[in-house]
Amino acid sequence: MPQKSWDLKRRAKEQLSGKWLQAGLVCFIAWVVTMAFTNGNAVHTFQNVWQNGELVRVRTTNSSNELGSLVNLILSGPITLGVTCYFLKLIRNEEPLIENMFGGFKFFIKSFVLSVIIKIFTFLWMLLFIIPGFIAILRYSMSYYIMMDNPELSAFESLERSKLMMDGFKFQLFSLWCSYIGWFILGILTIGIGFLWISPYYETAKANFYQDLKFKII
Repeated sequence: MPQKSWDLKRRAKEQLSGKWLQAGLVCFIAWVVTMAFTNGNAVHTFQNVWQNGELVRVRTTNSSNELGSLVNLILSGPITLGVTCYFLKLIRNEEPLIENMFGGFKFFIKSFVLSVIIKIFTFLWMLLFIIPGFIAILRYSMSYYIMMDNPELSAFESLERSKLMMDGFKFQLFSLWCSYIGWFILGILTIGIGFLWISPYYETAKANFYQDLKFKII
């Protein structure tokens, strides 16, 4: 059974001692590879065109944002799996390296499929209401950890095991997330710079949450 949020965070601080910079770089690289291209990347231009006998300015949008979204869709699965690998090694004292974050590409197809079905299922639950969608996020949250520890499993099997693992423990993970709200706000106020410290702090605590639950079904 996972420990209380304060204990998960305490352990995370201890495990990150001497590794904050490396862990921060891992989170930053993951963000650049998967998200940077989709945030405000659409470029709007204006062209003078004739319309109904008048010269008017028409705003056009290039396709860079669509390309960024495609990059995110393709890479988010293996990168997330690789980041998961890094933080599992970190909490298990297995001397993690920055290159571990690219280990997910060894299971590219599985991690890609896992990413897609999580997005689809979460979107479908969101159509019902925000709360069911958020519960779905919590339900599927252990999928990448399970896949990393059990690479023989398919994407759907990893998803199903995550649902079983989180049965009765979604509120605990939600509580852990809520305990970081103040830190997340600070990260936003620092124009994202604070996330270089906050992201590894949160990811390490979440990895500890998984480790505490691991032997529940595996």
